[in-house]
Amino acid sequence: MGKLTELLKKAERETPAHDGGEPPPVSSEADSRYGEERAVMHDLSPFSDRTCETAQGELIRQGPISPKLVVFHDPESLAAEHFKALRAQILYPRDGGERKVILITSAMEKEGKTLVACNLAVSIAQGVDPYCLLIDADLRRPSVHEMLGLEPRQGLSEYLQDGGSVAPYLFKSSLAKLTVLPAGRPPRNPAELMTSERMFHLIQEVRRRYEDRHVIIDSPPINLAVETITLAQQADAVIMVVRYGSSNRDLVEEAIEKIGREKVLGIVFNGFDVPPRRYSYYGKPSRYSLKHTP
Repeated sequence: MGKLTELLKKAERETPAHDGGEPPPVSSEADSRYGEERAVMHDLSPFSDRTCETAQGELIRQGPISPKLVVFHDPESLAAEHFKALRAQILYPRDGGERKVILITSAMEKEGKTLVACNLAVSIAQGVDPYCLLIDADLRRPSVHEMLGLEPRQGLSEYLQDGGSVAPYLFKSSLAKLTVLPAGRPPRNPAELMTSERMFHLIQEVRRRYEDRHVIIDSPPINLAVETITLAQQADAVIMVVRYGSSNRDLVEEAIEKIGREKVLGIVFNGFDVPPRRYSYYGKPSRYSLKHTP
């Protein structure tokens, strides 16, 4: 944990101190509900008439895509470049291993895991060759559909309960080469459903059915939902999302111990401002940064 501890302590040291009065604003555009950074609001009217398609060919109206999906709205931004770098590490790992199923999680809530999962999935789908399946496995507090402008519909929860095919619950997004399996309606027994044999077989099926498809799973925070540990065991790698300057170091270390250090591909620091002088060519600060835990 030495490397991780150093990174988290550095984050704490670099967080601006205040005099005990009103806390300094993280960003004038911060989302107080989810604790995730908002991107600059764009005119979303061009995206309000998009449609997505179910596996049966049913067309469904797709509403405005969240401005937090920076890879979609501003693909040339520095933040988008960070997601492209993360994408490259997944598609072309240095060790030559195959990483087709990637789990995105955090130690606690409001760290920005869904933001990272959606941006990474879109970044993969924007590549020349690979396709991406994005699964919202947070049955307790699903939000992938909100990020992509989809109305709440049936999804993973119903699939795990009905005993039929997963096909009716898959959506072909209006974003190129991105398929989405939403969470569906929150069930009474999320832990039991997510640790069931049916969920295990689903991951195995999507892993082997398409050679050119990568699977991104947005899971619940690992310290708050026991099923995330089981999901992590089935994934090829895990990405931890940490809220820069506010995440509890001990809780992050606890989460990584539960997952197993060998499974952690890296840590994404959400809300991390890179000084613009370090990127004079781009001239923009970034709110995302990938830190490794070798």
